[in-house]
Amino acid sequence: MGKPVVIAVRHAESVHHVRGLSGGWIDTPLTDLGRKQALTVAQRLKREIAGPVRLYTSDLKRAAETAEPIAAAFGVEAAHDVRLREQSNGEALGLTIEEMLNRFPQQPFPHAPDHRPFPGGETAREFRARVSSFMEDLRTDDGVAILVTHGGTMRPLIAHWLGLSEETASTIGFPSHVTGITVLTEGWHGLREIERLNDIGHLAGIPGYVPIKS
Repeated sequence: MGKPVVIAVRHAESVHHVRGLSGGWIDTPLTDLGRKQALTVAQRLKREIAGPVRLYTSDLKRAAETAEPIAAAFGVEAAHDVRLREQSNGEALGLTIEEMLNRFPQQPFPHAPDHRPFPGGETAREFRARVSSFMEDLRTDDGVAILVTHGGTMRPLIAHWLGLSEETASTIGFPSHVTGITVLTEGWHGLREIERLNDIGHLAGIPGYVPIKS
């Protein structure tokens, strides 16, 4: 039995990025540039992974569309799972970034685990519980698991892998650019490791690429 390998990939550029809209549960598709990015990350993963893979994706369009060329490259079907969604932004859904900041100006920092940033949205602890539920169900004993997800989802996902409490995780950030590749594995004596974080080397040759973090 090989060591567990989980590869988390952030979705490619989405329409909400270029329109200046807040993210969360907004359900916008990829841009033309995003589709090129998705194809490029799929090609890279295919070059680097020799064995079988299992593919999971958030059900939101921007993640599901990023997963499509990965599924085609490996000849597998992607399992869509709502638990891999971004943190719910409640009443901020559909607002521009400017509108969001004007309507909901006060956000504590570091982000308190039980603070609800937006009415109707999730707290960090609720978000973590949702992502952790997925991770607890995830099989890591049979090939490589590829997860296509969102920038904000990287924090609870990695925190769960490392066994961090939500109080500790709420003070830590993990950078995540579009189609950034993060590799989680186990080292000596079963120690959980981040083998690679936010690797975007595959995007260097795409004209017009500008890293997007939000």
